Amino acid sequence: MEFSELTRRQFLRVSAIAGGGLLVACGGGGGGGGSNSGNPGDGTNEPIDAQEYAVGEFLRLSTDNRVHILVGASEIGQGALTSMAMIVAEELDVDWEMVTAEHSPVAARFNNPYFGGLLQFTVASATTRGYFDTQRQIGAAVRQMLIQAAADRWEVTRESLRTDRGFVYDDANGRSASYGELAEEAASYRVPLTPPLKEPSQYRIIGQSKQRNDAAAKVTGTLQYGIDVDLPGMLTAVIARPPRFFGQALTVDDNAALAVPGVREVHTTPAGVAVVADDYWSAEKGRQALEVRWNELLAGRTDSDLTRSAYELRLNLPGVPIRIDGLVPVAQLAAAEVRSADYYFPFQAHAAMEPLNVTVDYDGSRADIWTGSQSPTLDKTFASIILGLLPNQINFHTMSSGGGFGRRGNVFADYVRDACFVARAVRQPVKVMWTREDDMKGGFYRPAAAVRVSAAVDNQGNITAWTHRAVTQDVTAILYAEELLDTLAEGTLPPLKELTDLETGMPYDIDNVLMDAHLTVNLTMPALWMRSVNKYTDVFAQETFIDEVAARYSRDPYQYRRGMLNNEPRLLAVLDAAAQAANWGGPNGGRSQGLAVLGHWMSYVAQVVELSVSADKVVTIHRVISAVDVGTAVNPDLVVAQVESAIVFALTSVFYGEITLNDGVVQQSNYDDYPVLRMFETPEMETIVLPSDHAPGGVGELGVPALGPALVNAIFAATGETVRELPLSKLGYRIAERSRS
Repeated sequence: MEFSELTRRQFLRVSAIAGGGLLVACGGGGGGGGSNSGNPGDGTNEPIDAQEYAVGEFLRLSTDNRVHILVGASEIGQGALTSMAMIVAEELDVDWEMVTAEHSPVAARFNNPYFGGLLQFTVASATTRGYFDTQRQIGAAVRQMLIQAAADRWEVTRESLRTDRGFVYDDANGRSASYGELAEEAASYRVPLTPPLKEPSQYRIIGQSKQRNDAAAKVTGTLQYGIDVDLPGMLTAVIARPPRFFGQALTVDDNAALAVPGVREVHTTPAGVAVVADDYWSAEKGRQALEVRWNELLAGRTDSDLTRSAYELRLNLPGVPIRIDGLVPVAQLAAAEVRSADYYFPFQAHAAMEPLNVTVDYDGSRADIWTGSQSPTLDKTFASIILGLLPNQINFHTMSSGGGFGRRGNVFADYVRDACFVARAVRQPVKVMWTREDDMKGGFYRPAAAVRVSAAVDNQGNITAWTHRAVTQDVTAILYAEELLDTLAEGTLPPLKELTDLETGMPYDIDNVLMDAHLTVNLTMPALWMRSVNKYTDVFAQETFIDEVAARYSRDPYQYRRGMLNNEPRLLAVLDAAAQAANWGGPNGGRSQGLAVLGHWMSYVAQVVELSVSADKVVTIHRVISAVDVGTAVNPDLVVAQVESAIVFALTSVFYGEITLNDGVVQQSNYDDYPVLRMFETPEMETIVLPSDHAPGGVGELGVPALGPALVNAIFAATGETVRELPLSKLGYRIAERSRS
């Protein structure tokens, strides 16, 4: 993709700053306030209103050669502030030790190209995939301008110069100049739209395991999360929420609450009743003292048992086709055997470590907002509507998040909306806190799902036809809004698999495939994407059933998969790498192994779980081996960290993850009845990152979907028991403390 294509909604502008440094700004499609003077480009762009488009710096180069980069993606633990800065630094050709980074303002020029440049959105493993090309080309463009400045100063050709670690060198004449020295001159040049980029063989930053930019701050405890924001005169608020979703306060007796020392005000909001106090504990005591009668006439009444029954009934009915290959009915008639299995998965909570929180400083004419967010564009938009402000009257500070997993990528901005309603009533700095109980009982959830898979098999055990039916609430179509709009503009309608995450990407060489789905609508049950979305359930059914079919015909699961991946060389490569690292089929001291594979987000993973199971169903996980191909790995250490953190996340979901509802009321409330994996339960992990020169793929969700089926396949190998529902704790399985041997 050429730079001119990437700048359909963006362009660079460069100017000198105080002290002779260089300011690089990126114009975009509106939003935000402020302005930067500077050159609007090379003259090929249409005239742009600087007030509207120049909304702050993207890259600041100081005279001391320090480089400060603003990153449009959210830092939710995945290392975005490091990897995005590495991409720019690579093409800029600077000393990595001189680079710092922070979250950008919420403005159109920082939007993620993966989403058509429409918004800042850190979901769908799309950060590196979306920003990689633009970040490189911005760095390369500035480097070319610095080279031109040196060439003009020394009266030599650009081709005779080279750059290295923040300096331009004229080797023929034995001289050099730092970027900082050249910055002011470079600011007068027009920005090249198609700067030459480095070949991968020239990389010296991309592909290296650089230490995270935030590592020291995390170690010292000085990293600021949203929950750490503290302003002079700040109040704290908590909200009493209805026991059922979408209930409303009917009557409120706040006398006892207002009598609690430190409680200042009580306000009824659309979310419930807010208690505002000097500090959190006073607010919480005030909330406990409230007497509220709730109007639940329109409240949600979702029930877990009834949901399961309804979903299982729908498995018997044809759904909306997602994928149709070949002639499945004909292949089934000709098969030696047709086998099928039904699976069920409950609602699950994101259960992030940092509870939701938003701080708002609103005075009626302007506002500052601080929070960890995966969707700051949408959050800021909702805030402007509720506060009655223009976007350029709001300064939205995207903070690092102590976990998100999709919960902070809520397109309805629920926790930001709640805080803005409170701030509108209070009119002074206020932090609105959610307890973990608030989020567990009143948040958004991974939707429940039922899946039916079937395989038609010939006499040799080869699969000749495959069907896959899913029933769930679909929450992913909005991610593909631009593709939908583009195809509708062309007078066509895209296939459903392009608008959802339900198509599993089933990679096997099977000629006849039918996948369909029932996308249920339940407006009173808040469902949201959760790390790996529907891949968590669909791949589980697919990969565990593959093992059952292989066992039925006495086929080795590894070799069985190998024989069906002739058209997927990258997936076959990770499968072989994982099996080799696990010594698949070799002596293992009585341990059992299971494996699973996945290709999605432009990345590929194979995982092997090695375990043993006691007679009373205590599972000892001895190790987990992962092999991944993520294309160009910007920072391999971050890739490993992401995959292994996903393993911990997946083990939590597989063993413990279940939200149950009784007549609309969530029964779980905190880590005591919704456990998360503890350190002593975490297995040994080995992650192999295969070298690749392909474009970068997604990593954040990659380690989740295959872990569950690999684990259950190992249990199947050890015990012969098939697992058709989760969590495992519901089936009597317990995870043992990690072996010290």
